[in-house]
Amino acid sequence: MNVNNTCTSISKDMIITNLTGYISIADVSMWFDSFEQKCNVFINQGKKFKLLVNRKGYTPEHFAVQKLWKDKFFSNVILENTIAIAFLLDEGDILDHLNQSNNKKNIRFSSDYDHLIEWITNY
Repeated sequence: MNVNNTCTSISKDMIITNLTGYISIADVSMWFDSFEQKCNVFINQGKKFKLLVNRKGYTPEHFAVQKLWKDKFFSNVILENTIAIAFLLDEGDILDHLNQSNNKKNIRFSSDYDHLIEWITNY
């Protein structure tokens, strides 16, 4: 069974978004609509927010799924209103590369949910 989780929620000053499981282009579009609505709750009030992005267990249907996600997620409006971003990812080469190449203090990558929650909550 290819179950996915594409939900987004708000907790205080943080948006928690999930894009996990077997993901199609339609899933990314559906996810982004909900994600963008949650971001706009803060943006429309002139408030900045923190992001916890869960992509652990993410399996794209096709390489175009990843490109669409990147194009939608890395929008200037969203990033300009973000205080900090924590990415929950699977362990492996991609996570290692992102950690080694990351030079931004307000972005963290990890496969440890508890670690990311503690970091972003205290940021």
